[in-house]
Amino acid sequence: MTQTRSPLTSFRLLAPLKLPDFRRLWLADGLWWQSMWMETLVTGWVALELTDSAWWVSVVAFCRNAPVPIVGFLGPMWVERFRRRHVVQCLQAVNLLGALSLATLYHTQQLAYWHLAAVASVNGAAWALDWPTRRALLPDLVGREHVVDGMVIENVLQSFTRLSGPLLAGMAMAHFGAGGALWLLSLISGLALVTLLRLDTDSQSPEQIPGFAAAWDRLLEGLRYVRGNGAILGTLLITIVMNAWAFPFQALLPVFARDVLGQGPMGLGFLGAANGAGSLVGLVVVNLSRRKFGNPGIFSAGSIVACLGLIAFSLSTSMSFSLLALGVAGLGQAAFSIMQSSIILVEASDQMRSRAMGALVLAIGVGPLGRVQAGAMAAAWSAPIAVSWMAASGAIATAAVLLLLRGFVRQTGATGDGPGP
Repeated sequence: MTQTRSPLTSFRLLAPLKLPDFRRLWLADGLWWQSMWMETLVTGWVALELTDSAWWVSVVAFCRNAPVPIVGFLGPMWVERFRRRHVVQCLQAVNLLGALSLATLYHTQQLAYWHLAAVASVNGAAWALDWPTRRALLPDLVGREHVVDGMVIENVLQSFTRLSGPLLAGMAMAHFGAGGALWLLSLISGLALVTLLRLDTDSQSPEQIPGFAAAWDRLLEGLRYVRGNGAILGTLLITIVMNAWAFPFQALLPVFARDVLGQGPMGLGFLGAANGAGSLVGLVVVNLSRRKFGNPGIFSAGSIVACLGLIAFSLSTSMSFSLLALGVAGLGQAAFSIMQSSIILVEASDQMRSRAMGALVLAIGVGPLGRVQAGAMAAAWSAPIAVSWMAASGAIATAAVLLLLRGFVRQTGATGDGPGP
């Protein structure tokens, strides 16, 4: 039977959109990211209202990231026994229950700080299983030749939600209070679950992990594999750097908004949205440049640009300049976000894909240490000093990986999409 070829899908970049399951996952991921960006800002603002402390605001962010390395290691023993669509559906339900719990507690005036920390911990554990499972679904849905295309398309929505999520959170808190924002967050999480329930794919890991010893052996095997692949190793090292020293700034945005720039919830929303606006511009830049430059080069350059933007933001006392600086940081983060998973999914063999993604989750797992460091430095000195010193460290460390790691940046073919020689 001959299929009609739509002019829209005749473009290589948009080819994955003609696949129904990819479209469903894409839309569900967009709603998932929307709720995550909203949750980050709303819970951070509520924590600041409850405690009036930059340290305790950072602790909420720490709780969300603390389960990642442990769950990222032990989780595959469980999740790889099931179809991937069932895993993401169940974990989305966990996110929905967390949002509903916070909204109900706030509505009944029983919300305490420990509730924020508890829900953040549960959501962090769910994310540690959910995110790599969604990423592992992508090559099965679109094929290895369209992995980067699929990542670019997904990052269109992800970057848009980095703009719309903070804006919607700020508007909701400004007009309906934090409680209204939490109910809206619950609605978006529910819509994401409904969308995921329509997935038809039977994608499943080609092998299962029978127990702890096998999981440990699998982890060691994955680390040995990663160590022998310069592109993947460099990606993991820069991921560690960015999660330890660059991305913790997000936890301190409520402190910058209220205490440095004199803004309320709406101003906080604009700060988060500026970062997302820069990501949207970054998508265009990345898509144009990936035909000429290798994926690792774009990835590392974007990471350095993100750090430089954060340094400028930390030195600013002007709302206008802060918005511009966060836009620059968002542009760099777009390159980081697109290429981080793309490099691993393209470079890793089918047999080692899950192991390599597991190593990536472990690399992301250093994030809690970065949140603790940011909170401690902000409490001891100030939020601007904390962000400036950490972002500068991130830029220097990323440049060191780029310049010193052999085999990281290499010729990867005309399009930059395939593995190198």
